[in-house]
Amino acid sequence: MNYQTLTLTLLLGLATHTGLQAEEMMSHEGHDMSQMSDMQGMNEMTERVMTKGVISRIDAANHKVGIKHEAITNLKMPPMTMVFTLADPAQLQGLTVGDAVSFHAEQQGGKLILTRLRKQ
Repeated sequence: MNYQTLTLTLLLGLATHTGLQAEEMMSHEGHDMSQMSDMQGMNEMTERVMTKGVISRIDAANHKVGIKHEAITNLKMPPMTMVFTLADPAQLQGLTVGDAVSFHAEQQGGKLILTRLRKQ
């Protein structure tokens, strides 16, 4: 076997191997994309992380509730007691001062809004 034939054989083998790798990568693209959608779902879950606290006051007339809470990670807030506006006043049903709760708060239009509130 001469050098030209050997070189051609090696190049063809490399091209075939590279082609198979490219084909394999192409077939995995769809799989990788499905993993991306799972990751997006996890990001959405992270954005909806619930924070624990205890109700310190209720102002049903103004749709507000005071909560002594742990750190609110999605808002980067340390533990403290503060008043939140309720997205839905019906969230207060069955709750009283002293109840342990979990909640999700968001900043909307410069206000802290409780989008989810439930008794522990």
